[in-house]
Amino acid sequence: MFFFKKWSIAKENAAKAAAISKAQAVTEFGLDGTIITANENFLNILGYSLAEVRGKHHSMFVEADERSGAAYREFWARLNQGESQSADYKRVDSHGEEVWIRASYIPVLDSRGKPTKVIELAADITAQKIKALDHAGQVSAIDRSQAVVEFNLDGTIITANRNFLSAMGYALGEVQGKHDGLFVEPLERAGAAYRELWAKLNRGESQSAEYKRITKSGQEVWFQATFNPIADESGKPFKVVTFATDITKQKSRMDELEGQIAAIEKAQAVVEFGMDGTVMTANDNYLKALGYSRVAEIKGKHHSMFVEAGERSSAAYREFWARLNRGEPQSAEYKQIGKDGKVVWVQATYNPVLNSKGKPTKVIKLATDITAQKLEALENAGRIAALDRSQAVAAFELDGTIISANENFLKTMGYALGEVKGKHDGMFAEPSERQGGAYREFWAKLNRGESQSIEYKRIGKNGKEVWIQALYNPILDLAGKPFKVVTYAREMSASIREFYETMVKAGVQESGQDFTVVADDADGAVASESAPLSMQRLEEARRRTANARRSPFSQLLGSLRDGLSHAMVSSTRAVANFL
Repeated sequence: MFFFKKWSIAKENAAKAAAISKAQAVTEFGLDGTIITANENFLNILGYSLAEVRGKHHSMFVEADERSGAAYREFWARLNQGESQSADYKRVDSHGEEVWIRASYIPVLDSRGKPTKVIELAADITAQKIKALDHAGQVSAIDRSQAVVEFNLDGTIITANRNFLSAMGYALGEVQGKHDGLFVEPLERAGAAYRELWAKLNRGESQSAEYKRITKSGQEVWFQATFNPIADESGKPFKVVTFATDITKQKSRMDELEGQIAAIEKAQAVVEFGMDGTVMTANDNYLKALGYSRVAEIKGKHHSMFVEAGERSSAAYREFWARLNRGEPQSAEYKQIGKDGKVVWVQATYNPVLNSKGKPTKVIKLATDITAQKLEALENAGRIAALDRSQAVAAFELDGTIISANENFLKTMGYALGEVKGKHDGMFAEPSERQGGAYREFWAKLNRGESQSIEYKRIGKNGKEVWIQALYNPILDLAGKPFKVVTYAREMSASIREFYETMVKAGVQESGQDFTVVADDADGAVASESAPLSMQRLEEARRRTANARRSPFSQLLGSLRDGLSHAMVSSTRAVANFL
């Protein structure tokens, strides 16, 4: 009976060993670590045959650094002392690849309790380990880059990482055990939406949005965050983990951009087009400028509805849209046709909007109605053209160097443009006048921005005398500083020129009459000291008879001169102001 019982136990143990060997990788080692035997499962995991491993040391499955380490020696020392060892171990297969096993090394004891060999029971967990390491790596990366907080389902804080604590200005001890509401404004904390957030999390529903939170110092911080309920094995939530990114700077920038866009919307006409030119939307300024009352009147229609028929079918118009489709902005003054044929001029920029790949997705047009200014400019351009046709016009640098001159000027003075361009205005003055202080003062006043209106003698080509009535206008930049001078002049008629010449030669005493010749600046102040020499002589004659009663002849002469000056000043002043 005794032997039968022992036989039954042995048979049962053999059956258990066979079951274990079938399910697990089994290896037997001597106490010195040499391999006695190994089953198929073990050999398959490591990629060896039994003959390749029998009699070899266990260290053949271990990386070189571990093999020579103190921990490995301690591992076998404990086994030799009869202490089992269990853990997840990294091993190296026959191809040098990593293999992870979950193993127990169990010393086999004799009847006296002394270890005689070691049995290893192992399972291949390589796939699970790689997945776990991947997850751990991801979690570690998230922890380094994002703000992470763990909550109980009631909203109390379990823990928070450094990123979160740094962003909020707290130490972990100051927030652990406190409620998430610590970071929420009182009005929001007491609101139904905040209660519903936590109710949904308790139902296992993740929540993702932009959230405003308040730091320890009372500053606003914006997070792009996901609240993730963590479920147990039964699928029931037991805590919440929040992963958040601080977007405060981006949020501030977006708010700034939205403010800028709102300001642009108020100040400018804005319309959006698809890349095919169809209208997507337009603001009130644009609709008003073009004479429309509702966006529905133009939405879905093509941009060509705003241009003239001739332009619509032109190569330039096709190229305009081709450039926009290539992502090239277009900016200019554009003539637009509004409702019922209304003509509108706009200063506009067409801006292609690019996606993340740099491809245009739509076009935004920003425009300002310049119809009134355009009409004024066209009118002024007409005036300038009329002056250019009727008067002698020349432009000078502030030092008197000639920039350009029109045909009338050149014809009057007898020169071609190439003969005067780059030369000084003094080439038209008599040497005695050119060298005098009055001539220098004349240009000094122009440099100070003071217009000069005078009648004087000039010397043309080959010594030709030319009597001219002229207005010298300093042209100002946006800062009000002169940068060039434009002269509008007309040659005096033969009779008036002869009269002036006679008066200059004869003098007042010889003529027996008094007369007035005035060298004005634009404000009408007398400036005889800055006039050419011929004008000075006339002014001297005027002073000699200033106290005498003016004769009918002198009154007639004064009226004649004033009429000539007034006609020129009135016709050129508007253009000078425009320039």
